[in-house]
Amino acid sequence: MTYYDITFHELSGKSIIKRSVPSDKTNFDAWQDACAAIEPDFLHILVNGDAVSLNRRYIVRIDCQEVSDPTEKAITAKDELAGVINTLSNMGF
Repeated sequence: MTYYDITFHELSGKSIIKRSVPSDKTNFDAWQDACAAIEPDFLHILVNGDAVSLNRRYIVRIDCQEVSDPTEKAITAKDELAGVINTLSNMGF
């Protein structure tokens, strides 16, 4: 499973980013997994619990960027924090 940050760019210059979308599809088709529903005229997306409907006529570009697994990132951050705490305790803090 690959994780992607999907960015939908609108004609108005605004953009909507859906982060860490898991997908088994290729980079060009991964945007479909970011959508809750796909209709001929609208894309329905859930972002941070908010439902967003984008008119497909006004979407000018969709960017898909591959990112690392969010669980691995959390484990790495936890290990780094444990290392810092251990170093500080060895120093007497």
